[in-house]
Order: sequence, then structure tokens, then C-alpha cells
Amino acid sequence: MRLRKHVPVIESTLKRVALRPAASSLCSRCRRYASSQAYPEKVAVLGGGISGLASAYFVAKEFPKSKITIYEANNHSGGWIQSRRVQTPTGDVLFEYGARTLRPGSNALITAQLIQDLGLTDNVIFAKKGSTGAKNRYIYYPDRLQRLPSPGEPPDFWHIAELWRSGLLAGAPSALLLEPFRPKRPDSLKDESIGAFIERRMDKRVGNNMASAVMHGIYAGDIWKLSARTLLSQAWMLEGLAGSIFRGMLKIQSETPLEEKVMLFHPYDLDVYKAVREEVKLDETFQRHLNGCAMFTFEDGMAELVMALKKNLENSGQVDFKFGSWVQDTKLVRDESRQYVDVTTGPTKSPSTERYDLVVSTLRNKHLTPFVTVQTVNLYFPNTNLIPQKGFGYLIPQSVAFEENPERALGVIFDSDAIQGQDTAEGTKLTVMLGGHYWDGWEHYPSDDEAYGLAMSLLRRHLKIKEEPTHYHVNLSKDCIPQYTVGYEERLKSYAAQVTDAYKGKLRVVGSQTHGVGVNDCIRGAWDMARRLRGAGWKKIESGLERATDDRYDGAWVSAPSDQGPPKIKQ
Repeated sequence: MRLRKHVPVIESTLKRVALRPAASSLCSRCRRYASSQAYPEKVAVLGGGISGLASAYFVAKEFPKSKITIYEANNHSGGWIQSRRVQTPTGDVLFEYGARTLRPGSNALITAQLIQDLGLTDNVIFAKKGSTGAKNRYIYYPDRLQRLPSPGEPPDFWHIAELWRSGLLAGAPSALLLEPFRPKRPDSLKDESIGAFIERRMDKRVGNNMASAVMHGIYAGDIWKLSARTLLSQAWMLEGLAGSIFRGMLKIQSETPLEEKVMLFHPYDLDVYKAVREEVKLDETFQRHLNGCAMFTFEDGMAELVMALKKNLENSGQVDFKFGSWVQDTKLVRDESRQYVDVTTGPTKSPSTERYDLVVSTLRNKHLTPFVTVQTVNLYFPNTNLIPQKGFGYLIPQSVAFEENPERALGVIFDSDAIQGQDTAEGTKLTVMLGGHYWDGWEHYPSDDEAYGLAMSLLRRHLKIKEEPTHYHVNLSKDCIPQYTVGYEERLKSYAAQVTDAYKGKLRVVGSQTHGVGVNDCIRGAWDMARRLRGAGWKKIESGLERATDDRYDGAWVSAPSDQGPPKIKQ
């Protein structure tokens, strides 16, 4: 979503609040009134992206009598999630501008429950684990596509040998053998980049060739800036536990009384997973399809989830949308009986202020993370046999020479293979992803025509495509993906303390900048925030960032089944 420069906690707000008496100094009449209020009568949700919509939905379920207002700067909801149908002479094709699929698993259970509650289960398209799109994934290195081993299948010796000869696996065998014998990180090291972590524990080439490609696909980010403590948290904790990743895995596996393979988890996450298992009740057929798929989406694209959420909220009678509403400021205020948050929106010269019992903010904090910009180019070719490779697509690692990637592309998605069942027109559909961290510091980005030219240049060189597409669309998502750079955990912890101090529990934070960049992460974060409001929880002095301030974080994490299923005790 497009937002003016605003953060929920700004310096001026902190200074104003710091001069006020603490919550404990409220008069006895104020405390009695606050304690007697059963639910927040007026709730504001700042931002109408997937985090904001999900937050409004879950808060409405917890408090059916609350009136909720969603403020969105744009004239549409959904944020970066946008789907568009394009008509061709032989049918239509669906172009996705943002997220296009969801991954099943523990982190997707809340999303699955939401889909079921919205009545969308019949509209879900599943890509089975054995499908071409699920099995075949590629990395472009050094000048051709290299197919990665398929997950769940036994390794093929000749395939591994081919990857070794290409140089893609350079450093990997020795890295795995020597990792247990490398020295443990110094106790003073609180965080480091993913690149530095892999170089220290394994081999620099493993990071540049493999890890950088993966991070291009998820974060569009630079492994020499992204935080290892945050994004490789389990490996980071395993090293801290036993001095190496391998020895840490042996230690937790040998000490567990469970039959299953275990992994380390943040204690807060285990509490959330436990609550999810207790509350999520999926239809048996839907659950079976989820268990058998590698990814899933909707017949009309990811926007179908957004539209269903919006329609549900509009029909509830509880929720009002205010589009084109820039959030200018949020300020804690107190009258004779209780505390509120004043939300100021609209143009600077003629702002409007409304008072709320509770605010949920999905707006960004410019001090917490930088952001990267990604430009996507969707292309449709009538030719069904345009490229010999079949699969989900390919990613381009940072180690690829500039001559092989002067366009500064992150990767290419083979949409017509990845998800089938969305288009009525036959052909080949591709999406080229450009930019990300390569464009850090840029003031100007490629125009639509320039982006199209870059995409076609890449496809001609990498995939030998000589044809021109009959339809294409260019989309620029400026500052779309937050970057969890080195030191993120400490910054997040500090931000949580600032929010708590400034708003005394009257403002909770949710969103991709604080709860994970994936759609499942954002929905789960919204659900967990609303769950903690349950009953009198909305009166607690919390920030929505309780995981970051959990005292157990600095101690040892907890071992638990890696798939988070029901545990089985060793006999």
C-alpha cells in the first residue's frame, strides 16, 4: 500500500507522551471506568493490505459489538496483492503482480481456516507435491539453468555430479564435513549477515551460489546485509547451543524423548502453534488436499482472498472503509475517565481527527528496516512449447557474472507450469522479477517500456526465446519488501518498548515489517494479535510485538517436532 512518510511511533509523539504521567498514575475513577468496559467500542486499523484486512476480521470476531474503521491511503485494498485477467483471442490469462501462491504447513493453518470461513475452499487450486511445478526448480549458474534435486526424492548421483561440475555446489562437500570442527562464534557476536555466517561456518561460495538465490526469491535481498540471527534463526541457535550446527542437531536429537526429528523453536512460537492446533478445525477433504500439495492459490488469483475478506467485512455491519485516507499522526490522549488514541488523517492543510479505544497499525517504521523495490514483467506467449524446461522457474544468485545478468534480474517464474487451472488460453506465461537490492539507492526506476526491454533481453539470453509476447504487463512495487538486516532483532525489541511506552497498550503493531514477509506470516500475526486481545486482553499494556520482548528469547530455545504435529514418545 502507498503511504505517506509516517510511523506509528514518531519522535514527536514519544516526546509528548514522555511528559505525561504513566498509566499507573491514573486517577481511581479512570481505572474503575476502564476496568468496567467490556470491549473496545471503536477500533481503528491503519492500512488496508492483507495484514490490515486480516486484523479487522479477527478483531471483529473477538468483539462483535466493536465498530472498526480501516484507513487506507490508496483507493483499493490488498496492498501488494493484485491479480488481473487479460483477454486474448483464444481465452484469458491471469497475471499476478505480487504474491501468487501459498505454502501449506503449520504456518498456513490460520490462512486455511480463514479460507474455509470465507467459503473459498471450492475456489482453491492445489499444486500437488509430485507436479512439475513443485518438483522442478532451477538456479541459473554460471550461464545456464541448473535443475535442483527434487524435494522428497532420493538424490541422483549423476545429477549431483553434474551440479558439481557446473560449479554450483563448489565448497559444499567440504563445508558439510568441516562445519562441526570450525570454531564457535565469539560470545560478543550478537548478529551477522547471512553471507558472513555461511562463510564462517561453511564456505563463502555456498552463500553466494545457493543462499543468495533463495534470498532473491523470498526477500529480493542481499545476503551480505540480511540478518543471520533472524532469517537463519534455527541454525544460529544450534551453533550457540553446541558450538556448531551439526553438533547442535545431534545434541537435541539425542536428548529428546520423542520419536520424530526435532528442531529448535522460539518458546513463543511453540505457544502460538499450540493455540493454532487447538483452535483450527478444517474440513477433512480440505485438510487432505492441503497435506498433499506443495503450494496452493485461487482460481482468480490471490486477489480473490483479498476481495472475499473485504466483502465479508463490508457485509458484517461492523467495519467501515476509508480509502484515500493518509494517516498523518497517532497520539495517545486522556480525558477524565480513560485513555484513547487520536488518529489524524487527510491532507496536511485540512486534517481530520477521530478518537479510538484501540488502534491496530500496519504502517511502517522507517527506523526498523530498509525496503527494496521490485519490478515484475508478466508476459504471455501463445506458443505452448516456448521453452524446453518445465517447472516453477529459476532464481539468479549474486555470484552470476554481470555479463550474464546486466538486467539485474532476481529470477523468472514459469507461471503456466507453476499453477495450472487459472487460464482458459493455452500458451506460455512467464514473470520476470527485476531489481530488489540491486536497485538500492536508485532515485529513478525503469519505465514500462524499459522494463519490458530488460525482461526480453534476459529471456533471449537465458531461455533462447526469440518470439515476442502478445500480451504483457509491467508493475513497479516501490519499497515493497522489508529487509531484516543485521541487528534487526535488537531494533525490533527497542521498537516494541517504544510502542508500549508511547501508547500504553492502546496501539498494537502487525505487518510484514514485524511478523514476516509472507502472506501466511501476516495473517498469522494478525490472528495472534487479535487472540491476545481476547476477553480483557485488549486492556493489557502490550504492543503486538510480544515475541520480540519475550524474556525466553535470550535463553535456550525449545526442541519440538520439526513438523509441529502431535508428538510421539519413544518407547
